[in-house]
Amino acid sequence: MSIRIGVVGLGKIGERHLNAYSSMKDVEIGGICDMNLELLNRTAANLNVQPFESFDALLESDISAVDICTPTEYHHNAIIKALDNGKHVFCEKPLTYSMEYAQAIKEKSEQTGKVIMVGYLYRFHPSFELLRDIIKKNIIGKPYYASFRLGGRGGHRAWKHKANTAGGATFDMLTHMLDLALLNFGEPTEIEPLYSDIILKERMIDGELVQVDAEDCTLSRLRTNGTQIFLQSDLITPSFMNTVEVHGDNGSFFGSIVSRFPTTVYCKEPIDIYDRGENVFNFAPINLIAKELGYFVDCITNGSDPTNSVYESIKIIRITEELKRKTLLNNKLNRMLERQEIAGK
Repeated sequence: MSIRIGVVGLGKIGERHLNAYSSMKDVEIGGICDMNLELLNRTAANLNVQPFESFDALLESDISAVDICTPTEYHHNAIIKALDNGKHVFCEKPLTYSMEYAQAIKEKSEQTGKVIMVGYLYRFHPSFELLRDIIKKNIIGKPYYASFRLGGRGGHRAWKHKANTAGGATFDMLTHMLDLALLNFGEPTEIEPLYSDIILKERMIDGELVQVDAEDCTLSRLRTNGTQIFLQSDLITPSFMNTVEVHGDNGSFFGSIVSRFPTTVYCKEPIDIYDRGENVFNFAPINLIAKELGYFVDCITNGSDPTNSVYESIKIIRITEELKRKTLLNNKLNRMLERQEIAGK
């Protein structure tokens, strides 16, 4: 029996999701929706699928699940509507941008019992699947330091660089690394923003000069179970960059979703299948979106709860809110100290 999935939001990520579903057995694209009617009709014609000019109309069709690829500010309302209409939900990260909205989504998901999954696709990469395995098996010993970095050139849409539309490096990039950190080390006991600023204050997007007011570079520190964790994310790296390092008392892990970087497990002493010294793994490029969405379909088919659930996403939102709150306080304190310094002169 085929699962019929509707996709809302036909931007860059929506296009990738549609391509992934098109290649899956027992999955049908039951309809698509976007506010840009020209884009909607062109995509519908190319894929031979049903276009819907309103999200409500899409939800009233015979789809069983909806895939939400809209800007973050629209996630909350779309998820609630989908659940109210009895649909399973896949939503691109982040789940939403506030704890208030996140709690409302959690309560609605518990009421309906529908599958709801959030798009943190890096956890599906073989390198980071290996990281989870070596930590569980204590291969590198007790971890005491970890570093997560994710950098990109910035969004191709203006909203990704505007604070009032939940743009910026925190929501767009840091959340990916937070997901990996929580997945491997659990919830933190300490949360500290170290740096947050706008480095590139103007962007040329779609032929227009956009004034940036959301942070494009962040550095934060967490501490959990005795492990110091540093998270650096930005929207200023011309060539996409991702690295993860974890160091323990028996060795180190280095991994990345960038295929030109080998994954390395270094062991001081041999353990399990790992030799003393460097153990190198080369993973071929993989379609992470197809793997992630295939897992979503499997969860619907099997009636199972996804690992990247609404509950895991709430932890991420709680931390991002705390980081933003502390950053605002630090900025206010710094401005006050600067005024006092100027007055003292």
